[in-house]
Amino acid sequence: MRFASHPLLYSDTVEDREYQRRIAEAATDRNTLIVLPTALGKTVISALIAANVLYGYRDKRVLVMAPTRPLVMQHKGTFQRIMRLPDRDFTVLTGKTPSDLREVVWNGPSRIVFATPQVVKNDILREGLSLRDFGLLVFDECHRAVKEYAYTEVAQQYVKHSDYPLILGMTASPGSDAERVRAVCESLFVEHVEYRMDEDPDVKPYIHPIEVEWRRVDLPLQYHPLRDLLGAMLDDRLRWLSGKGHLRGALGRVTRSKLIELGAELRYNAELSMEEERGPIYRAIMEQSMALTLFHMLELVETQGVYTLKAFMDRMENDGKRGHRTLAGEQLYGRLLQLLDDEASFEHPKVDLLRQVVSDQLRANPGSRLLVFTQYRDTATHLIEELTRIDGVRAERFVGQASRLGDVGLTQEEQAALVEDLRNGHLNILVATSIAEEGLDIPEVDLVVFYEPIPSEIRYIQRRGRTGRRTAGKTIILATNDTSDMISLYASSRRVEKMSSIASKLNSMLKPVLRLRPRPATNPMPKEEIAEIHSITGPKAEPITNINEMQRLKHTSRQVAKAQRTAYLKILEKGTMGLSDEELTREMEEEGYSKGVARAAVSRLVKEKRVKASDGRSAIPLKNIPTTISRNIEIEKVMQGHAVAWVDEKWRARLTAEDYDGPQDLIRKGSKFKALCHLYHEGETLCVRVRQVVQAQRSKGGSDRT
Repeated sequence: MRFASHPLLYSDTVEDREYQRRIAEAATDRNTLIVLPTALGKTVISALIAANVLYGYRDKRVLVMAPTRPLVMQHKGTFQRIMRLPDRDFTVLTGKTPSDLREVVWNGPSRIVFATPQVVKNDILREGLSLRDFGLLVFDECHRAVKEYAYTEVAQQYVKHSDYPLILGMTASPGSDAERVRAVCESLFVEHVEYRMDEDPDVKPYIHPIEVEWRRVDLPLQYHPLRDLLGAMLDDRLRWLSGKGHLRGALGRVTRSKLIELGAELRYNAELSMEEERGPIYRAIMEQSMALTLFHMLELVETQGVYTLKAFMDRMENDGKRGHRTLAGEQLYGRLLQLLDDEASFEHPKVDLLRQVVSDQLRANPGSRLLVFTQYRDTATHLIEELTRIDGVRAERFVGQASRLGDVGLTQEEQAALVEDLRNGHLNILVATSIAEEGLDIPEVDLVVFYEPIPSEIRYIQRRGRTGRRTAGKTIILATNDTSDMISLYASSRRVEKMSSIASKLNSMLKPVLRLRPRPATNPMPKEEIAEIHSITGPKAEPITNINEMQRLKHTSRQVAKAQRTAYLKILEKGTMGLSDEELTREMEEEGYSKGVARAAVSRLVKEKRVKASDGRSAIPLKNIPTTISRNIEIEKVMQGHAVAWVDEKWRARLTAEDYDGPQDLIRKGSKFKALCHLYHEGETLCVRVRQVVQAQRSKGGSDRT
């Protein structure tokens, strides 16, 4: 095996693959969209491009974005295993990172920042981040870059402010809608597409075949009366909507999508109508909503089974919605409940088929790992109950974070623990909803099972791509004949073919991106820095975990708190004249603080209303505090619980902790400062209440001040 060679890569770490090298070379010079099958190393390619940028432009940085926090952490781990850079050059920013600490990172020394796109967008909009110094932006799962998704705003701001923007978008599945794919390319200012498919000569040697098998079942006769009742209730709603002119054409051709479009149209009409005209529209909206509910119930009984249908109906009867109350009060609904009670023992045949599939796989290979996908949490719960009855099965439910009506979600920490349990063999099956399709480092599995087909080609590819990464894999799709399952099954196949056709023609669809400035001259890393980097003997053994991230946050927070005290005193020494940002940053750097830490410290002071920023200068806000006068204070001595102070060099007064609102660093012998004060007597003792420190006097030599 040959390995890639680069000054910023660890030796014998990255296999030298021709397609990765060629794609990286092409993407170093222009905004590029990479469309590459799952498990062919899109992240490795982005690391190769990042290495080229950082090596050629020592003053530039790289920003790598991914939709979820676990995926961000995963990218950081991959980069650290590949790239020969100090640990300080890799930093993670997510929504769990406080904004002032994020500012430390944005203004800090880290060469590669890994972040979620919403965090980046928020920091740009609040002017806590400028992308001018970034030589490369990486957008993972970039098929999301449409409409209001954060990727679009980030790309716009980058192109607007960078002297020579370089963008890399990565996806395994850009979509089968040509307009949507074109919109993604336009949002990311893509100039060139690098597309590979399984049969391409430079990719084929690294592809592990994935066998896809359809297993079909018939709907049991016991389910037909349930389907007929739901169909009759649905027909009542559709006939009413058709009779009022809201639906056109044959009722048998009405789809869920058509009903959703009708709902949007009705709500739009209601907004434009006079108040007295809205009654009939609201009635139509309720009928449309009930029709959608019945569509959903019909799908559940046909593709999931009575367990999932009954769970949905239990929630529906208790959620208080008017349309649901209306449905639950109808005679046919009562008949439906009766049938469900009578037929509760009849499982959907998919359940037995899944049990057989799992048993066969574990019998053939007891060490197998399996991933079962289903659309619905209720189904996942039921499948866990059924699968754990099989000898040798160690299964858990894998769902998202949100909790809904008694169904508690999983935190990201709990999700990560389940993934680790699957990896080390404590579990051998995860029954997962869409949360496992992307954004998590799911280990290699031997078999992926779709409990139901999905029409989305993007989700189909993501699900299937969970197997076949290191060895040949297998995917089994379960489907019920003569139901919506079959529509979804054929739809996904057609869309995957269409997506391949679109992706292969993307370069001809792209509009040229106008670059207003020439590519800057290279500014490579000096030999001394390369020598220092090469003293790093190997990738960090430290695992990339949430605990590591929190420890780093705590350390940075302590740094900012310490810098906050120092900055406050420096600003106080200047009084109302204030310090310019440049002056303060320079003085803080002389004290050993980084630019990012200094700026975060001032941001905290502003947020706490201890200073205010005006015309680029940080100044003390002089508050209008009644009965206070600006006086000079000198601390004569500090005692237990209070200090003795000279006020205007005239009066000795007691200053207690309760009466002092200012930096604790000033309460020491010989300290002098100006403050807004109030004098009062407590018995025969003169006391001073310091309400606001206005200006601190620099100590001679400055050596006794913290």
